[in-house]
Amino acid sequence: MMPESDVERPFNRSIASKGFNLLTRTLLHSRLHDHQCGFKSFRREPLFELVDDIEDKHWFWDTELLILAQERGYRVKEFPVAWKHGGATKVNIVRDIFGMGRQILRMWWRRAHR
Repeated sequence: MMPESDVERPFNRSIASKGFNLLTRTLLHSRLHDHQCGFKSFRREPLFELVDDIEDKHWFWDTELLILAQERGYRVKEFPVAWKHGGATKVNIVRDIFGMGRQILRMWWRRAHR
């Protein structure tokens, strides 16, 4: 999340999110703070130009979209949000950390070996 965001969530979710975003910024050279925030808005034309190149069909698709947009020179703007943990979740921290890490490495590998 952006430093100005107002976020209330469990410690383990906070650590996982910060780790994911740090790894994404480091390996994929992103300038963004938060790649998984659920609130996103897109202009139609850039979205349609990018969406066919996205390989992931699950939770990583939006991170992949944001990385592609940055690589292709589209302007990506972040805004602070107020976010409160909603309780019940489908997220399994251990499983999803490995799954998302694998997706970051897949995208990094593909870019490093083009």
